[in-house]
Amino acid sequence: MRRKISRLAVVAAALVAISLPASAAFAYGPGTTGTLALSTSTCSNAAGCSPTASGTGFQPGEPIDLSLHSTPVDLGTTTADSSGDFSTVVNIPAGTSAGTHSIVATGETSGTVATTTFTVTAATTSTPSSTGLPITGADIAALVGVGAVAVALGGLLVLTSRRRRSRVPTS
Repeated sequence: MRRKISRLAVVAAALVAISLPASAAFAYGPGTTGTLALSTSTCSNAAGCSPTASGTGFQPGEPIDLSLHSTPVDLGTTTADSSGDFSTVVNIPAGTSAGTHSIVATGETSGTVATTTFTVTAATTSTPSSTGLPITGADIAALVGVGAVAVALGGLLVLTSRRRRSRVPTS
């Protein structure tokens, strides 16, 4: 019985040791952490915006994937320069929901990950200062309604008078 318990303890310890590398530090892959900055910290979702994303800490010449997170949206790929740095314009899609979002840059070769956050503000709507074109002519909707009622009543009178004539006996 003791042998079974000790074997079970060894298997449990092995499983724990295997699962340790899958901690939050390795959530984006085995790479190191780079830095990422945006030229703006807010963006209006009325027409989208195009901030400049700049990052460091990647391998020289490495392709870097950029994505927008809450719901992942691909923002394109750029390439690190000879120092492992990059700078590129990213287009935040119009209609991106208001709130805090992240842009994540991931090195395709090294797995280096850099993240920054920014805020998308709700689109503002403006109301026109005037009602547009001036109103000309008369408002005849009420007059048309009265006319339609008069025609309907006239039609009913004609129908009832014809029915009476057909019922009157002729001599």
